[in-house]
Amino acid sequence: MNKLTGLILCSGSSPSTTNIHYLSGFTAPDAFLFLKTASGGLLCVSPMEKGRACSQSTPGTQVYTPQDLGLSGKNAWDFSEQIPALMKKAGVRQLKVPADFPTGLFQDLEKKGISVSVEKNPVCPERNVKTAAEISKLRKSQRAAVAAMKAGIELIGSSRIAKNGFLYKGKEKLTSETVRQRIHKTLIDYDCAGVETIVAGGDQGTDPHERGHGPLSAGQSIIIDIFPRSEKTGYWGDITRTVCRGPANPELKKLYNAVKAAQLSALKMVKPGICGDEIHRNCCDIFEQRGFQTLEKEGRHVGFIHGTGHGVGLDIHERPRIGKSGEILEAGHVITIEPGLYYPGLGGVRIEDTVVVTEDGFRFLAACPKKFELL
Repeated sequence: MNKLTGLILCSGSSPSTTNIHYLSGFTAPDAFLFLKTASGGLLCVSPMEKGRACSQSTPGTQVYTPQDLGLSGKNAWDFSEQIPALMKKAGVRQLKVPADFPTGLFQDLEKKGISVSVEKNPVCPERNVKTAAEISKLRKSQRAAVAAMKAGIELIGSSRIAKNGFLYKGKEKLTSETVRQRIHKTLIDYDCAGVETIVAGGDQGTDPHERGHGPLSAGQSIIIDIFPRSEKTGYWGDITRTVCRGPANPELKKLYNAVKAAQLSALKMVKPGICGDEIHRNCCDIFEQRGFQTLEKEGRHVGFIHGTGHGVGLDIHERPRIGKSGEILEAGHVITIEPGLYYPGLGGVRIEDTVVVTEDGFRFLAACPKKFELL
């Protein structure tokens, strides 16, 4: 980026919102602008947000309101007016925008004669490698995830198995919703918010992103996937465990043991310099060796139907990807390792931990037991 070119980010979609947060330290519920230049960054926020933006933004970030930029009336609330005014203040003559920039706003700027091009490279590639301060924030979110996981598993483990096969707490059937509520209440105690938390039993768990609903049964796998976001820092945690209340049948035990073995093997491979594809292929090989194939059956994909992991930071899914991405791990990457197997009629199993890549291997952000049968 030369001195006459700026990169304009409009909050409201990810990753632009989290890129602005990373670059400026500021975020807000309503959309606002950030202009990145060779010499720093400029925020344009509403008068209501100026005080908070000045106190929360990183040193060197300049904060303006539309009125500070000489705009008034309807023009003050029009991004296509704010952007040229912000450019003038920064002394830039042309713009680059990220791929998620609003199309309508892009066209409005072109109509005003502004030279706009799409930036094809990542806006903040430095986000991939976390600083010590970021790792500390991620660790707090992961500890919240572990506490919530323990609370959810304790609730399932203390349930009563009725003659009809359903789980009960007192006189009421234990449901996915009840367990999810316990998880979310625990997260609140850690100043975290649960988002799309998964508590999916039986065949519901064979769809990796099915949140789960209704009564839970004994003898079935129950996938619990918790990914809390810190209300204070915006950083995420991510953990998955699979449990079974009461004895599991032999085939379901084999399924669980295969996933546990794959995850343990994958974790042992984590270190700087290794390609994520190698870790993913290793999981695939273990599943194949144990007789668990990935294929299409009756119009549905079954087996190992997703990647082995992903980066975690200000977004729950960041780079690097642990799968068919060709990305090489570096010290400071924070990633998940989460192999899984899914077969309707048998059940789904996924085990996930979030770890930081160290100079010679990896370190768990927070430890959590792995116990399948809750007897």
